[in-house]
Amino acid sequence: MKRLTLVSLLVVLALIVAACGGDDATTTTAAEESSTTTTEAAETTTTAATTTTEGGTPETTTTTAVAFDCAGGAEATVTFWHTYNTDGPENQQLIDVILPAFAEVCPNITVDAVVMPYDGLHDQLIAAVAGGGLPDVMRMDIIWTPEFASLGALVQLDGMSGFAEIAEMVVPGPLATNFYQGGYYGVPLDTNTQVLIYNTDLVPVAPTTLDEVRAVAESLAGQADTWGLALGGSGPWNVFPWFWTAGGVVTDDALTQASGYLDSEASIAALQWLVDMQNDGLLGPSTIGGDPDSWGGFADAKYAMVSDGPWFFPIIGASMGPNVVGAPIPEGPGGSISVLGGENLVIFQTTENVDAAWAFTRFMLSDVAQAAMAEVGQLPVTQAGLQSEGVTSVDYYAPFVIQLQTAQPRTVVPAWPQIEQILTDAFTAALRGTKPVQQALTEAAVQIDPLLSE
Repeated sequence: MKRLTLVSLLVVLALIVAACGGDDATTTTAAEESSTTTTEAAETTTTAATTTTEGGTPETTTTTAVAFDCAGGAEATVTFWHTYNTDGPENQQLIDVILPAFAEVCPNITVDAVVMPYDGLHDQLIAAVAGGGLPDVMRMDIIWTPEFASLGALVQLDGMSGFAEIAEMVVPGPLATNFYQGGYYGVPLDTNTQVLIYNTDLVPVAPTTLDEVRAVAESLAGQADTWGLALGGSGPWNVFPWFWTAGGVVTDDALTQASGYLDSEASIAALQWLVDMQNDGLLGPSTIGGDPDSWGGFADAKYAMVSDGPWFFPIIGASMGPNVVGAPIPEGPGGSISVLGGENLVIFQTTENVDAAWAFTRFMLSDVAQAAMAEVGQLPVTQAGLQSEGVTSVDYYAPFVIQLQTAQPRTVVPAWPQIEQILTDAFTAALRGTKPVQQALTEAAVQIDPLLSE
C-alpha cells in the first residue's frame, strides 16, 4: 500500500508555504510552473507529490491542498485538545506527520497538542465553560457540539473565510452535526458509521432487504445457540440503523416536535420489526444486554450478523480472517440509513487566537491531513479523503464509504444526552416486552417534546 510519509507531505505542502504569510495565496500548477496567479485565500494548490510503495518505489500522484492565510503571519500558539488513542497509531501520526506538516505551512503558529482522556471529559468541559481553562481548538464528540453551542462556548464558523469551501467538500451528514439555531459551530474532522457485518460461513451472501435479514435469521433458528442478528445494545447508537431503515423517525425535520413522529404509524411499525425479531428468538441476547456480547458472539459464530463500525474489523477480523465481511445496512421502507459517529473540530469563544485556531482547523480538513489520518483508521469527512489511498486500499472500508452517503446524525439538539436516555428506556422496554411498542414510543415522545425547545 502506498503511504503518505512526512517527506511526501512536505513536498505537497512546500509550494503553498508562501501563501500563508499574507492575505493572498499564490497558486502554481505543475503544468504552469512559470505562471503565478494571485487568488483569494480559498483557492487550491495542485502539486505533484511523491509517495512510496511498500516496495520502496517512488510514485508521483496529484494532490490538491487548500491554501489559506496563516493568521496574517502573526506569531501564535494554539492549544489543541484531542482524544486520539495513545495505545494505537492515531496520536503518533498526529505528532510525527500532521503537526510537522502544518508547521511547514504555517511556521508562525505553534500547536500545543494535549491528549485528553474521554472519560469525564464532558463534565470537565462544562466546568471549564464556567470557570475557565478551555483550549483554543478541540476535537469534540459530534453529539456534544450543539450543547456547547447553546452554552455560548463556541465560535460560529460559517462566517469565517473558507467555510463555504469546506461545506462543499465534506459529506453532508457529518457537517449537519455542527448546526445549531441557524449557524455552524464546528466542522467535521473524522467520521464513522455502522454497516451490516456477517460471517460468510453462516451467511454466504449478504441480505439486501430487511425481509431477507429476517429470512436468514429464520433459516438459522434451528441451530442451538445461534442467532441470525445481534445488536450491541438497545440504545439509539445500536437501534437507529434498523429503526431508521425500517421507516422510523424521532422528530420532524425542523427538530421541534417528537409527538406524532416518534409515535407515528411508520415509527411504530419500524420498532415493531425489531420487537418481532426479538419475540421470535431471532435477535441475539446482546441486544438487551445479555451474553455473549455482540463481539464475542460473532467471534464464536453464535451471531451470524451484527451491525458495527470499522473498528470491528482490525480486532475481530484479525482472528476470523476473510469470513468477516461488511455490507450496507439492508434496504427497508426508510432506505438504507445508518447512524453517524465521529468528531468535530470546534473553536472556543475564549480563544485569543481565533485566526490561528481557524488556520489549524482548516489544515486538518486539507487533503494531506485527511489522507494521513485515514492511514491510521480515521475515516475522512471529505469526499476526496474518502477516495484517498488510505481508504481505498483497505477492503473493509468500502461499505462504510457507501453507507456514509446516507448516514444520519443523532438528533442535533443541545438536550441530546437526555433524549438519548429517554429513547434507550423506550427501546429497551419495547424489546424486553415490558411495554407495548406504541405506549413506549408515545410516552417517550411526550418527554422529548419540551427538550427540543431548550
